[in-house]
Amino acid sequence: MVYFLPPLVLGRNQKAMLKAVKVWYYTRNKFGEYPMKVERMTESYDPEIVMNFERETWSRCAEGYGETFAGITRETLPLLLASGKMGPGSRVLEIGSGTGDITYQLAETGAQVTGVDFSASMVEVATRCYPDMIFRQADAEQLPFEDNSFDVVVANFVVHHLARPEVVFREVQRVLRPRGRFVFVVWGAPEDQSSMGAFFGAVAAHHDLADLPHGPLFGITERSVYEPMLAQAGLGDCHLSLHDVSWRTTSLDPILQGFWDWGNMAQLPADTQQKITATTRENARPYEQGGGYVFPHKVLLGCVLKLP
Repeated sequence: MVYFLPPLVLGRNQKAMLKAVKVWYYTRNKFGEYPMKVERMTESYDPEIVMNFERETWSRCAEGYGETFAGITRETLPLLLASGKMGPGSRVLEIGSGTGDITYQLAETGAQVTGVDFSASMVEVATRCYPDMIFRQADAEQLPFEDNSFDVVVANFVVHHLARPEVVFREVQRVLRPRGRFVFVVWGAPEDQSSMGAFFGAVAAHHDLADLPHGPLFGITERSVYEPMLAQAGLGDCHLSLHDVSWRTTSLDPILQGFWDWGNMAQLPADTQQKITATTRENARPYEQGGGYVFPHKVLLGCVLKLP
């Protein structure tokens, strides 16, 4: 089955988030206004369905991730380094480490870094690419580490995918040393994600968009949501800030391939795929720059401490 539910169209209506109901959101961007159906889930959603969906999706993306989505996810490295304050001797854990690109860069600071991911495919690729690094397949809800093991825990574009973020936050708090830091990045406002707008605007023009299983923080950036949830896990001194990053590429192909893998687009009829490709290229023209493309994005950076 092909699922589509881009972050682009997820509303930030907290009342909707607190109700297990189906609602319609409308997002206006340069490609027009169109409706997509979104189910905001709370206690009534099945976390196992979300976890299985996420694992299947990102396992499918593992082999190509380094040439596709890593083009944007690596752009937040300076933010993670500045907030994490890691260096020689620091013990660092990256949850959702994927293919290991960020894990490796964190280790360049001299820190001792371990990466964990729930996808065996991601861990396999990471181990192959960085054989001297430590990667383990593990569920962030049950981290295989002793209490007070790490000075810093990092989650780069992971938190919004979590089926039970409150459980993961408690695990992060458990493995952190007192006053240790949890640093994370998630997407900013949905309408500020330009590459997604170009692609999903094209999808909406040629194909019906179906509901997608997702966790409760998908598309959420409000402090009023994050701060209490983190505090309940014993994580405080919450700092949240928005930042601009750009997905720079000499060709549109990596972006198309990334979304193709993510959305399982190969299952669509060939003529539909061709139409979506052509419309995506047309939508991307405003972002052409210097012989390539520059897609602006906004991300939310969070940093909290383990309370004594």
